[in-house]
Amino acid sequence: MKRRVVKKVLSTVLVSTMLLSLIGCAGGSEESSSGSDGGNITIRVASRYSTDIPDDVFYREKVQEFNEMDNGIIVESDDIVTESDYLDKLRTSFANGDTPNAFIEFGGSRVLDYVETDVLVDMQPYFDEDSAWYDSFYESMFDQLRYPDYEGQVWGVPFKSYVVSLYYNKEIFEEQNLEVPTTWDELLEVSEKLTEAGIRPFQMGAKDAWRGGHFHNNLVIKSLGAEAVDKLADRTLAYDSPEMIATYQKFLDLNEKGYLGNDILNTDYAIEKETYAAGGCAMRWDGSWYVSEIHGTDIYDKTGVAAFPAIDEKFASEAQGGGSDMWYVSKLGKSDEEIEATIEFLKFITSQEYFALNNEVASAVYPVKFEATANTPENPLLDEVNALLASYTTLRADIQNYDSESHMLDTVRNAIQGLAMGNSAEQCGREIVERMEDGN
Repeated sequence: MKRRVVKKVLSTVLVSTMLLSLIGCAGGSEESSSGSDGGNITIRVASRYSTDIPDDVFYREKVQEFNEMDNGIIVESDDIVTESDYLDKLRTSFANGDTPNAFIEFGGSRVLDYVETDVLVDMQPYFDEDSAWYDSFYESMFDQLRYPDYEGQVWGVPFKSYVVSLYYNKEIFEEQNLEVPTTWDELLEVSEKLTEAGIRPFQMGAKDAWRGGHFHNNLVIKSLGAEAVDKLADRTLAYDSPEMIATYQKFLDLNEKGYLGNDILNTDYAIEKETYAAGGCAMRWDGSWYVSEIHGTDIYDKTGVAAFPAIDEKFASEAQGGGSDMWYVSKLGKSDEEIEATIEFLKFITSQEYFALNNEVASAVYPVKFEATANTPENPLLDEVNALLASYTTLRADIQNYDSESHMLDTVRNAIQGLAMGNSAEQCGREIVERMEDGN
């Protein structure tokens, strides 16, 4: 990742004199915005874990358990499920200098601005101090928490991990006498047969821009390989190159044939999942967290899982996945006591015990090594996901997380949405490049 001159760091307010003075207060002994409460240190923690899915419920229960431990720390949890609302509030908190003590983000370029403006706590000293904590994580989970220009530093704590797979309704496939597609040509063939039978192949929730982003990630990785992610980041592969235009065209082709579903720009992620669960479409792609969401429901037993179809066979063993949700600690106006209390909380919710118990109610792909308990329920679908994960040679998370320009994730996702609005593949590439030029 090349070093860049930061022109738009978080916001113009973030680089103001007021913010720089707040940064200078970091680590001081004066009471900060979080402060203390009757002898307790109160810390604010921001996440998106506000739904009723088991994983989110378990997290909130453990926060409550932590608050009942009489350890002198009170956690105030601010959980906002909608990604855009959550990120808007987070950015505003940094702009006005009133940040949560800990917050969830996805790593890579999305937090590089925070690193460069020195508002985050470097976690490396804490991992050095508690090597058992560090060693409990899979090393691959730190991929998006390190930057070449900050050698020897780690800027967050892994909390969740994932791999994107193709989920399909086994009953529909059996009724239609279909084989699960392993290649792009097979996916097109299956989609056409489903359409002829009056069954939607997919119902994409493109109103949430990340859905198109994840789909495009897989188009790139499965047609150009994981190495294309690095080439896009160092600009040896252009977003308006013929190779990339071909990936946008694949999106267009599926959408124009109706394979991606009805009115995808007015369909969100929640409706996408509801449509699949009700048998309204035959397939969907999603992260491994989806297994936890449907475990114990009617659709679980009807669902099979396979690798996202290969476009170029030589990249069949490469996939989208890795670390996802990461905890970051803000030092913006925070006292040493608050930072230490925040670290103690993070150790609690990233411990091997936490994940072992979480696995009893919300089985998933985890970033930490632990032994399953005797109370862990059988989860054959997750076993299949883990078998797929073990078969992959290379994983890459969101492509733009490896980019040096922090706007790229939103830029590419918005351009992909434009494909569903009628833009051509060439327009999509041009829009991304023009935004990059403006961003520079």
